[in-house]
Amino acid sequence: NSGNAFLESSGINAEYGEPYFAKSFFEERERTNTPHRSLLTFSIISSCFSSKDKQKMFKKDKDKGKDDDKGKDSKDKGKDKGSEKAEPSPQKATTTAAPNTASPVSPSTSTPPQNAQPVESPEDKAKREEKVRKEEEAKRREVEEKKKRAEEEARKKAEDEKEELQKQKKAAEEEAKKQEVARQHQEQLKKQQEQEEASRKAAEQAAKEEQGSEEAEIQSLESVKADPSDGPVRENYDLFPQDVYSAYDKIQSFARDLNTQIPVPEIVVVGPRSSGKSSIIEAILGRPFNVVGLGGATKRPLFIQLINNPEAAEPRATLKRDPQMKEFSTDREVPLAELPEAVAGRNTKVSEDPVFLTIEHKNCLNMTIIDTPGLILSASTNESQMIENVVLNLIRPIHRLILAVEPSKEWTQMEMLSFVKRTDQELSRTTFVYTKFHSQLQDFSSTRAVNRFLSGTLPDVKTFFSTLPSSRVRARFRESDKYQEKLWQAYRRDMVLLEQLQYDKRYARTLGIHALRKYLLNLVWRSYQECIPRVLKHLRARRTITEQSLKEVESQLQSLDSSKLRAIASGYAVGFLQVIEQLLEGTSEGNPTVNGQTLEEEKSQQGDADWVDLYNRAIRFDPEDWGIPYWNCKVYGGQQFERLLHEFKAVSDHTEISEVTVDDVATAAGINRLNNIPNYAWAASDLAAQKSQDALVPLIEQLCERAVYIVKRLTDIVEKVMDGRRKKWLPASSPATSMQSAPSQSNANGGEVSPY
Repeated sequence: NSGNAFLESSGINAEYGEPYFAKSFFEERERTNTPHRSLLTFSIISSCFSSKDKQKMFKKDKDKGKDDDKGKDSKDKGKDKGSEKAEPSPQKATTTAAPNTASPVSPSTSTPPQNAQPVESPEDKAKREEKVRKEEEAKRREVEEKKKRAEEEARKKAEDEKEELQKQKKAAEEEAKKQEVARQHQEQLKKQQEQEEASRKAAEQAAKEEQGSEEAEIQSLESVKADPSDGPVRENYDLFPQDVYSAYDKIQSFARDLNTQIPVPEIVVVGPRSSGKSSIIEAILGRPFNVVGLGGATKRPLFIQLINNPEAAEPRATLKRDPQMKEFSTDREVPLAELPEAVAGRNTKVSEDPVFLTIEHKNCLNMTIIDTPGLILSASTNESQMIENVVLNLIRPIHRLILAVEPSKEWTQMEMLSFVKRTDQELSRTTFVYTKFHSQLQDFSSTRAVNRFLSGTLPDVKTFFSTLPSSRVRARFRESDKYQEKLWQAYRRDMVLLEQLQYDKRYARTLGIHALRKYLLNLVWRSYQECIPRVLKHLRARRTITEQSLKEVESQLQSLDSSKLRAIASGYAVGFLQVIEQLLEGTSEGNPTVNGQTLEEEKSQQGDADWVDLYNRAIRFDPEDWGIPYWNCKVYGGQQFERLLHEFKAVSDHTEISEVTVDDVATAAGINRLNNIPNYAWAASDLAAQKSQDALVPLIEQLCERAVYIVKRLTDIVEKVMDGRRKKWLPASSPATSMQSAPSQSNANGGEVSPY
């Protein structure tokens, strides 16, 4: 009871047990720094508690101590263990005492009450508080990190949801676009099908109309009645008789024999697209070749070379090799029926590289017709500019004639005049052809209108008006005779309209394709006639030269009888030997600077000319050290031979014979028959001869080879010397006369030296 009263007076709750009382007791003592009751008082108070109460309080204190000591480090644990060893356990000190009996204990032998805890020092308290603070700070940071992680996860989740919504929205938009594209594609297909259907119907309608127009055109052409004054249709193309072509072929042969080139006339056909350039060329040739425009307009220049060949009874076409296309790397002869497709295979893209086509026939003149790509004057594209440059380059050479083709229309709408003037200002080599004249005639209703149109041409400039059958009609009548008949019918149809309109007859020479063809062929024939005087001049000059040469040959044949030939041959041989003798004795007539050789040049030109000894070892030396004369001078003949002998002597002097052995002496000595004594003198002579022969014979053989080379060189030198004498002695006029009267020259010995 007194213990409980003390606890209540001290403000300590008894249920917390003895450890808390002890702890409060010592803390109060240290705080007030005043003496309190002795340990006896503490023991008395402690003994007031029953053992059951002590166990209960110790358990609570133990549980709380576990929580407080959970985070202590190893140092604090060691310290607590040391304090426990220093103080005896309160349980052992009180085991002898009765639970509720108070026994007086001496102050010197008293022990702390059972389950008493050690007093906490300020450092431990500070550490404990610091530890608590760190734990709270760690918990706070952990809470904050958890909060941040939660916020981050929430943010990422929101972003993912937002991104997923955007993807869904984008997918929906793409799906909508695909559906829109599919819908537009379906509409496009539908429109395309409708357009194709409309085009097919239009094509069928156009084909029907063309077929109808073709039939109508054929009926219109065939309805034209023949005019008795016109004569046969064939005469319009047979302008020249066969004798003209034969004479032309002879002129060409003479020109080739005289190495004289007759210029071939070249005609360049230019004009806008679909103006009828290819049709004009076919009409001029008289055959529907249709070489250009198959499947489209002309894209590459086409050089049609007409060649007169008496052996070609029928036209023979040859397409030359095309460097721009590997599949056409060789010349190929093409049948006329396959010619359009063959040319169309090379006419695929616009290019300045031409296609060459040769047509050989016995009834044609040599000429070249150049078909050009169609101009696009109303547009300013890259293609149109390229075509203009190609055409301008073709018509720029002044020797080429220009045939400007353009559809007939009002004069104010004509375009080719200004284009041609860019290269031919004076229009001196230009001829204008206006096609599709029949359509223009149908617009005229009076004589005044047609005459005013015909008078719109430029003065002193050749101009023609023509109408040609359509391409379908030309393709239908491919035979030469029928095609020419349709050309004549088209011409007569225009003339009927003109006569109905009572046109001015002065313009009749400018009407029709036949007038144009006749003008061009006459122009070509006139150019060849202008070349005939030049060919004749060359022929006369060649005849004069040939006659003079013939007379000279006849004179030489008359002067060359057998006795004179023998005398000339004998004189040549004597002169040849005399010159050789002079070269051996010494003379500079052979021009040593040109024909002479130094010692090094002699060896290099002869080949392997180094001296070799008995054992085939090369003997090399410095000619200056061995005293060989003229080793660095260009010499020939006798002086070259003397230098060779000095070289041989120097090599021989420096050559050692092989060593004489005892075996050689014993074998060569032998026995004297008179006194049976070895004859050493004979042996020495025999050995010297044998060893000298072994050492010198290879050198002598080489000396002979070198000497033969030196003498052989004299042949070429003698011929040059005699040629020089002949040019000096013989006059340039008559070789035969000079043979008879050529003077002779005396040599140093008083003998006659023949120029030969």
